Amino acid sequence: MARLAPELAPASFKELARQIADMHLPAFGMTLQAVVQATESDALSGHQIAEVILHDPALTSHVLRAANAAYLGYGGHSKIVTVSRAVVVLGIQAIRTVCISALTIEAMGASGRFGPRVQDALGRALHAAVQARDMGLRRRLTKDAAERLFVEAVLGSVGEMAFWCFAGDYAQRLDMAMQAGMPQAKAEQDTLGTTLRQFGRDLLQAWNLGAILQNSKEVELATALSLASQQGWDTVEVMRTTQAIGTLLKQSDDETLASLKRNADEAVSLAVALGAPKTLPYIASPSEPPPASAATTPDEASPDAVAARYPDPNLQLQLRTLAEMGKVAVTRKDLPMLLETCLEGMHRAVGLDRCVLCLLTPARTQLVARMAMGHGAADLRQHFMWDCGAELDTLLKPQATHWFTEASAAPAFIRQASGTPHCFLAAFTVDLKVIGLFYADRKPSGRELDAEAFEGFRNFVAQAEMVVRALPR
Repeated sequence: MARLAPELAPASFKELARQIADMHLPAFGMTLQAVVQATESDALSGHQIAEVILHDPALTSHVLRAANAAYLGYGGHSKIVTVSRAVVVLGIQAIRTVCISALTIEAMGASGRFGPRVQDALGRALHAAVQARDMGLRRRLTKDAAERLFVEAVLGSVGEMAFWCFAGDYAQRLDMAMQAGMPQAKAEQDTLGTTLRQFGRDLLQAWNLGAILQNSKEVELATALSLASQQGWDTVEVMRTTQAIGTLLKQSDDETLASLKRNADEAVSLAVALGAPKTLPYIASPSEPPPASAATTPDEASPDAVAARYPDPNLQLQLRTLAEMGKVAVTRKDLPMLLETCLEGMHRAVGLDRCVLCLLTPARTQLVARMAMGHGAADLRQHFMWDCGAELDTLLKPQATHWFTEASAAPAFIRQASGTPHCFLAAFTVDLKVIGLFYADRKPSGRELDAEAFEGFRNFVAQAEMVVRALPR
């Protein structure tokens, strides 16, 4: 991670947070904002939150891996293979926790000149987050409130991580002071004139997320413990912090210490599940850390494969996702999540670049895109809106499916909206009544559509129709 170029160096340290937010972490900031807003909004549903996650292939990989990790309590149960199912099983706040942890690791986890300091800060953040969440639960806070403590602990350290990643000369000066033996708190004040925690606040403010930091007592104590325990669990500072936590929780020191040690082990499992094994030396676990490979099963795709820009067809994942479609919906109120899972399967399992679901308006006068998945699908969705007429009616026959090619091109209005003659179309039919249209193509990657992809596309349409028919009204 190179230092800031001289012509880009901020005029003062106070301006550095804004510069890092704008120049080095814009994608992180935007995705973080989208996740927070999606999980805070009462108006957004589970399928819309899943859509936010699926826009980032690497985040999708992390979420699925963590959702199947033992630390979340689902070890040994049927494997979760879609984000839509993960949202249903884990709940919105738990998904938010996983997303923010994964985003932070993805953005800050790379090695560099100050890589060990980044991993130290990240390890302490994950440790503190698990401890803070457990304190919240033991104080009988709601599960959502406890998850918010987790998020506060992780993002409370994001400034320190970003500083060591991108602060250039400032980071070098602070590093030299600390290597000379100066305590970190004093080194920060003497070198920077402020603290890295305040720097983190400034960074979050740059993304309009400053309200996440609430100065919670649980987070304060958890953060202190994550630092003190690095020197051992039998130190004076750990015992002092343990007593303070015990007082907050109204329990004995022995009981408190036992639970804190269990939480440290859980933090190690979390780090492994999220693909951050380099943080393990900095999480003071009383037990031997598990191998980094423990987070995956032999048949699980590697993160790189899962996060591939254009997913390859995966028959095993198709079968699992088709089965999962029967689990995400209980009543017809759950249709959005079912249809999101269907599109996710077409994209990630069948290997189609762009997938769109259009639905007829209640008056059946227009066909309008309602959901989209894949690369550039959001832009495609804006162009998929047509008035009903004879040409559209020919496509919307019950159970009709179409594979359009150069020789047998899609209708002009489809080609104009999609920019390609090569696509799959299928009428979405429920109770012998057409209610919409599925669309898919491979235009962004330029890969050819083939019979295997068409069969997978039709299977997902058929499964969606079958599940809808079986749902109680």
